[in-house]
Amino acid sequence: MISTKEWSYCLPGLSLSFEIVANVEDLVTDPENDDKIPYWAELWPASRGLAQYIWESVDFKGATVLELGAGLGLPGLVAARKGGRVTISDYQPDALTIASRNALQNGIEGMSFELADWRDWPLKEQFDWIIGSDVLYNPKSNPYVSRILAGNLAPYGQMLFAHPGRKVTFDFLRELTASGLREHRKLIPVTVEHPLLTDYKINIHHLYR
Repeated sequence: MISTKEWSYCLPGLSLSFEIVANVEDLVTDPENDDKIPYWAELWPASRGLAQYIWESVDFKGATVLELGAGLGLPGLVAARKGGRVTISDYQPDALTIASRNALQNGIEGMSFELADWRDWPLKEQFDWIIGSDVLYNPKSNPYVSRILAGNLAPYGQMLFAHPGRKVTFDFLRELTASGLREHRKLIPVTVEHPLLTDYKINIHHLYR
């Protein structure tokens, strides 16, 4: 059983009580195998920045939303609070288990949780929005994301991606805008609880037709 602890996420007008992994290092079984590294168990700065941007700037009322690589599900839960019909996806069952408990703990209903590997993607539904926080960091994985966007984004759908300034992410998103998508970009300052690096500037990319 994974040991967890309580964590609170608060913004003006929003308060979420969150269950997070108590010690992520305990979950590392094979540091040489990227599939076995528990990236999903961290509350990354980008997820906090994306959640803040959604809360402050996006109205999802009545829209369908897919979160890719959701991990513990913070942006997706905030999107649901903003009226979205949210599907949280991850390829790690433990991530979906904790994310679903976080939804229940905060009284958020109507969300769905899909076990889905980008390399063998099972979802056929098209969504009004596709969102992701720090999921475009691996050049080997990004072609799978391209296929998901092509197949699962509705014809006039929109995208939100957040990251802490990764070149590979900028390059990927530049390709999307070169294909004719428009983009609104914003920097969100985020402070995290860490003994060494606490302050981040999170890049938010809002892409639309």
